[in-house]
Amino acid sequence: MLLVMATSDEPEHQIIAAEAIVHAASKKDKCAAILSEGMGILKKLAKSPNDKVQVRALVGLCKAGSSGGLDFANKPLPEEEVQQLAQSCRKFLTNPAKDFDLRRWAAEGLAYLSLDGNVKDSLVEDRAALRSLIDLGKTGNQNIIYGVVSVFVNLTNSYDKPEVVPEMKELAQFAKQHVPVEHPKDSPECVAKRVEALAEEGVVSALVAVSKVESKNVRELIARVMNVVAEGKDHRGAMVQQGGAKALLALALDGTERGKECASQALARIGITIDPTMAFPGQRAYEVVRPLLALLQEEKSALQNFEALLALTNLAQVSESVRQRIVKEQGLSKIEHYLYEEHEMLKRAATECICNLMLSPDVQDIYIRLEGDRIKLLLLYMADEDVAVARAASGAIAMLSDDEKACARIIQPTMWLEVMKEISVSEHADIRLRALYIIGNLIRNSQTAAEAICQSELLEILLATSQLTGADNALAQKAALHALKAAHTKKLIAPNPEYEEDEDAE
Repeated sequence: MLLVMATSDEPEHQIIAAEAIVHAASKKDKCAAILSEGMGILKKLAKSPNDKVQVRALVGLCKAGSSGGLDFANKPLPEEEVQQLAQSCRKFLTNPAKDFDLRRWAAEGLAYLSLDGNVKDSLVEDRAALRSLIDLGKTGNQNIIYGVVSVFVNLTNSYDKPEVVPEMKELAQFAKQHVPVEHPKDSPECVAKRVEALAEEGVVSALVAVSKVESKNVRELIARVMNVVAEGKDHRGAMVQQGGAKALLALALDGTERGKECASQALARIGITIDPTMAFPGQRAYEVVRPLLALLQEEKSALQNFEALLALTNLAQVSESVRQRIVKEQGLSKIEHYLYEEHEMLKRAATECICNLMLSPDVQDIYIRLEGDRIKLLLLYMADEDVAVARAASGAIAMLSDDEKACARIIQPTMWLEVMKEISVSEHADIRLRALYIIGNLIRNSQTAAEAICQSELLEILLATSQLTGADNALAQKAALHALKAAHTKKLIAPNPEYEEDEDAE
């Protein structure tokens, strides 16, 4: 029946036949049948003077010709024919005289052909075609969304690839089984160039325009592309300007699990680089907390964990209400889980996040009131080899040490005195300053701590630091003098005129 209709002189019959063949080629075995029996018909229809017949036939050829998928070694059509098909589709796409429906069909044809690495590169090099594709997406028309977004997914390689285990690959080759081969132009370098071109042409605007689509599968594709674009630090500012952050929030809250994961990771990447007050103004600063915390799960990748922690660290600086929202969403326990990680970067990011959260009186109250090893762990990290960990941990303890009850908890672990000795002579000025501040608070808020400090080498360190000169040592000298003054007030050390001078200066 299709053969008869395809050879009819009536354009309507030819259109129906071409569309039927396109829909019939839904699976690889169907494509194989079309390749063996229907290619001649499609090629004949592709030369029709009627654009509507021609473009549908082109899509049929594109669909059958891409049945090999991503396997570079399995191409049903010669490379030259594939390039000719792509060029024909691009001509339809870039011709403003063609109606919207024809351009939609051309985009669908490219959605199949763009699985091929050479087609991807040629499409990106043809900036007019790329702009036409993006402009088509910006219309937000529901009929073109899947085709256009599928092209973007292919160009950015944002689809999931099966993991190839080298041992299994060798076994398959030994058994003379076919092993899929990746296209040379799907290398990370080639993908990065294509993503750069898409970002320059404003692909995010097109994705934002279609992001309100109801289909969860299409929402996932949009999130995948946005996540890949967000990998580039230079793209994130433009993403925010084009409404990407707002669209990603909606995608992170409603969609498939994989779609929500991609959207959340893209939000984390934006939150790392862009000032949170600009990236997530107003209510969005509260809404983004949940997607970021959703990435703090063991089944997520270490990279996703790390990026979420960095974004939460920045977010925790925004305001007290945002910090309270993080705590309310059970974020504190999730973040603390990564304090015990062996991965140095995860541990560092978690410690820095806790330091920023410690600005909240609610978080300080949790550390002071609840039993456990929270404070002990931070004390240990104050002497960590990783300077960033030591800096963050000492900052957190410094904030806690303003409270008398917290000081009592700080000196419970037996090693607290040794830790304070070590970091008070740190080669890093900011860590040393934090140590001196903590020592001063311990002397003021705890008689037990004050006596222990004045009977240890810490007293000599304080005396030596108080004698330092120069602008670089001014803050450390002042902190040491304050600590000595507190000890003098408690009559633990003899008076010194310098303490009185320091008091008069205040």
